[in-house]
Amino acid sequence: DFRYTFGGRVDSFYEYMLKLWIQGGKREKKYRMMYDESMDGLHKILLQHSEPNRLTYIGQNENDKAIDEMDHLACFASGMLALGAYTDPNGLDSDRAQRDLRTGKALAYTC
Repeated sequence: DFRYTFGGRVDSFYEYMLKLWIQGGKREKKYRMMYDESMDGLHKILLQHSEPNRLTYIGQNENDKAIDEMDHLACFASGMLALGAYTDPNGLDSDRAQRDLRTGKALAYTC
């Protein structure tokens, strides 16, 4: 059994990957790579939009089945995504940074 979530018990893990990279002088590239791969997974697997309002939220996935609910602890992701976008090695104008900035803004609105 497995569960993908940005909620309780794992909420800080994603943020710490990014902060380890930043606080380490951006030398430990593995942490940024882990963060970026996790954000790709967030966008591919967990990012959802409510109906009919189209509010963006981070759902969950358990055993390949989508769970359409967002843990309130996942609201931290809006700021984390913005920080990740502004520190993206490819620059703020890169497709990835712009994607993450848009998602962070949408999540902040939802929260």
